Amino acid sequence: MTPFALRVLGIAAAVLSAVFHPRAAEANIVLTQRGCQTYASWSGNLVWARDLGASKDKAQAELIALDQKTPGSIYALLLRNFEVLWTTEANWELVTSAILQDCVKRRGVYDAGA
Repeated sequence: MTPFALRVLGIAAAVLSAVFHPRAAEANIVLTQRGCQTYASWSGNLVWARDLGASKDKAQAELIALDQKTPGSIYALLLRNFEVLWTTEANWELVTSAILQDCVKRRGVYDAGA
């Protein structure tokens, strides 16, 4: 493997490890296939917005407001993983792809320990 491919693989592993080991999980969340797609898309969009200079506080406040309207959804997962998504070195495409693959593999089931 080339050094670039190894670096991308390392970043992907770090993102997956950090994103899917939430610290503040309180409830089980089960996503449909569409929910998995939306969760992956929102995660990638968050990374993309950050790269474009979005305000971290505004982004987090928006997710909190959305989570209050729809608790136990993708917004709860985004909040669980907000810091990791905001600080990752991976690009939005890699984040979207990695999260979508993991969500499908889990069949959309996220519990307090995962």
